[in-house]
Amino acid sequence: MTTKHREVRTTPSSPSQSSAIGLVSMLFVRDLGELLAVRRKLVVCAATYGFRLTTLFAQSVGQPDIAFDIFTSLLESDGSPLIVPTLHHLAHLGNPLAVRDHLNHSGHPVLVATEGAEPTC
Repeated sequence: MTTKHREVRTTPSSPSQSSAIGLVSMLFVRDLGELLAVRRKLVVCAATYGFRLTTLFAQSVGQPDIAFDIFTSLLESDGSPLIVPTLHHLAHLGNPLAVRDHLNHSGHPVLVATEGAEPTC
């Protein structure tokens, strides 16, 4: 089975930590070095709230939408948060504010990792 996006599985979460899912849109990332820096921010944000980043979805430019895969991962989890660098990274899923509000109301908080982007992390 081929995927239409890049999904990175990190090490399994420890029993004391719940898992979190990350999302990065490559429209806002210039190169691999910046992607790794963004991933580190997501890992720190997850740890700040007592989670462990276990899956990172990277939406590539020109690739088909990954919304189905992201929502499937969230539905299969038990209230896992979605961590994004900024709300702009939700834009390919729809209106970022509406997507955030919908996920929050569905029991999956959206955490924003970049300080100053939104008062979350």
